[in-house]
Amino acid sequence: MTSKFLIAMASASLLFGASAMAADAPKALKITHAIGVALTDAQKAIGIKDYPAALAALEKAKAVSSPTPYDTLMINRFAMGIHVGMNDLAAADVDAEAAADTDPSQIPDADKAAVYKPALQLAVNAKHPDKAMKYAKLYLATTPPPTGQDLALANMAIFNGGDLATATSLAQKNIDAATAAGQKPSISDLQIIMNAQVKQNDQVGAQKTMELLIANYNQPQDWNTILSVSMTTRGMRELDYVYLGRLMLQQGREISASDAQLIGTTANKMALYGDAEALQKVGGPPADAREVADKKSIPAQIAAGAKQNGEYNVKLAEVLYGYGMFPEAITAAQLAKTKGGASDPAEADMVIGMTQAATGKYAEAAATFSGIQPPNPASARVVRLWGYFAKSKASPATAAAK
Repeated sequence: MTSKFLIAMASASLLFGASAMAADAPKALKITHAIGVALTDAQKAIGIKDYPAALAALEKAKAVSSPTPYDTLMINRFAMGIHVGMNDLAAADVDAEAAADTDPSQIPDADKAAVYKPALQLAVNAKHPDKAMKYAKLYLATTPPPTGQDLALANMAIFNGGDLATATSLAQKNIDAATAAGQKPSISDLQIIMNAQVKQNDQVGAQKTMELLIANYNQPQDWNTILSVSMTTRGMRELDYVYLGRLMLQQGREISASDAQLIGTTANKMALYGDAEALQKVGGPPADAREVADKKSIPAQIAAGAKQNGEYNVKLAEVLYGYGMFPEAITAAQLAKTKGGASDPAEADMVIGMTQAATGKYAEAAATFSGIQPPNPASARVVRLWGYFAKSKASPATAAAK
């Protein structure tokens, strides 16, 4: 949370007149006249950003004898507003916490949100997690309760304060409501759920939540994590490693030396020398020496496709993709589907989807990936990741929206 944001918040909602506040308060909570006069002077000085004068008026208010709890509340609120205006957030935090720690019976119901919200914001800014959690819970109990970014901030404060049960329950409730309304879940709610799952060693749940983060927000740090996790997922086939390598390359993502070595070695083993050559450029092993002869034989391999079965043509499509021969790869994959008999019925569509993405046809690629039925859960994740990537490229503004 930035100082600029807090100052904007203060100027918009905190610096209002003492007389107006007193008029709205219940009769039992009327401000003492002399204090009200001093705070009115402070209000005028705040209006022209004459903060020394505002502080001087505030000292006059503090000097009035026998202030009521409500008087002290109002003095602290004004002090907070002045210090926020001066960009002295440490002092503003002290003031805000003093105001928020007032006996709730001395705070008009209509003012409680305006007391607890800045106290929460400033406690978060000051890294006071216990205080922030306390004020977050008080803020959530106001009427009407906070929504949007305010609700997200309150729940994150509760999570950071250590009350995982309350935070995750509220986050899941918010996610369910957003989903039912056809809206994107809040990024902070998803992060709370995922972080709680990690703390509880629920790796499967955390990975599912991370996929939701990728699908909805497409953030690089989440991609880095899920790709790294996917490389070590039980049940990955050799071809799945190659598919992940292709995805990383299309994304322009930095590939670790160990991943480049693993994927490149696998590609060589599968005679996908073009993929190995691409990975060599980012730290992978050299392409197998047989690549030269393989490239020379490509026209003959393509010509033979018409007389071969689906398995031959889908493997040829994989090779052609690796060499960057995308139109030819599409043709071979489509021929494989026509011929039938491939050992993996999903492979031809996988090549088609990857090729569509590689040629900028992201909406078509997303549609292709959505129709693929992978052979196992590890492969299914690889397909989903390709689908998220294609959708994010087809609608980047939507994918990046917060």
